[in-house]
Amino acid sequence: MTDHHCCGGSHSHCDEQSTTSKNGTDLSSSPQRISSDDVHKHFTSNDIENVNDESQTVSQLFDIAWSNQNDLQSPSVDTTTDEYSSKLLHTIRLLESLEKRLASLELFSDNEHIDEVSTTNLRYLLLNAFLAWLYQTKRSKPSQRLVNVQHACDYYAKFLTMTKNYELHKYSIPKAPSNDDCGKTEPVSSRDVDMMKMAQDRASKIQGHLKRREAEESMRAFEEAMKHDATDEEAKRSFYLSKIRWWINTAMDDLVYLHDELRVLLQRQSIEPNADEERHRRPGPPPSSRPFKPLVITRDMLQSKVFGTGYPSASTMTIDEFYESLARRGLAPTPEQAKEMAAGPKFPTASEMEKEEVARENLTEKDDSDMIRYLRSKDDFKDEHHRGEGNRHNRS
Repeated sequence: MTDHHCCGGSHSHCDEQSTTSKNGTDLSSSPQRISSDDVHKHFTSNDIENVNDESQTVSQLFDIAWSNQNDLQSPSVDTTTDEYSSKLLHTIRLLESLEKRLASLELFSDNEHIDEVSTTNLRYLLLNAFLAWLYQTKRSKPSQRLVNVQHACDYYAKFLTMTKNYELHKYSIPKAPSNDDCGKTEPVSSRDVDMMKMAQDRASKIQGHLKRREAEESMRAFEEAMKHDATDEEAKRSFYLSKIRWWINTAMDDLVYLHDELRVLLQRQSIEPNADEERHRRPGPPPSSRPFKPLVITRDMLQSKVFGTGYPSASTMTIDEFYESLARRGLAPTPEQAKEMAAGPKFPTASEMEKEEVARENLTEKDDSDMIRYLRSKDDFKDEHHRGEGNRHNRS
């Protein structure tokens, strides 16, 4: 039968409540409970030194990390503030320090069952999942994003491997893409895309997301109840196992998106150095034997003389000279004609009409023959053509 003790001999797995570390630190004794806000304030003055303070137990520090993780994952928190970023970085440092201390304590083994792990130690299985989520959420520059995504993938893979060894799931852990995998990209045609399968995958993802939200709400309510009554050991163990299974499903979903992002970042990293090399290697444009001659339309005689002489394909006259040549050939109006056209038709003014009427009366008084003939023809026309007669064709 397989031995359930990874170290054998004097080192055996036991409950954290009765385990002391190699440096003499008690894991379960908590004479003074430290709040998350107190540690966060203390971090501001003593960043990494406070994390390695041996006066605080692993249980106390993990309680702080657990509380910070809940605060950072809260849907009502503002993720754009500096306080959020600072708290996230401090939680990462705290959990990384706890990871080293837990590794030295050797609380977990690959050849033991989940029932052999004490209830208090169960929650430490979530440490890698917390770190993966924190690195995934961490804001960084584009050049640093690749490192954060790789850390998140590594911690999720470590968490899934550890929980699979305890038979908490049977998923096949996806492998993170490498530079070689990113180089083998093939174009996907529209015929290869199965729209029905994509719709089913989308529906299943939505359903799984809703189930996780419900489980998250129930766990949050159960955790609030545990704060008031922490005596039920079986309920606490059930809660930790539910929390671990929830993080297993979250890790499997997040790894899909993290691997896609990692693939894009690796491709960009491989393309950018090549582009820089090509930019340095690429020779400049060959010198042209015949420079292009500019086509210039000048506005005055001086420019015409400067740019026109010696350039057969360039302009040889000004705009005014060109227009005058058109006017001389009758293809355009002269300046005087253009002014008259712009002025429009002239109508007689009132004074001019009065002068014309006075001149007509004078001619009539003098019995001018031409005026008498004009007036008689006008009367004859009025007799033969009645007012309003006009063109009556096709009128009733």
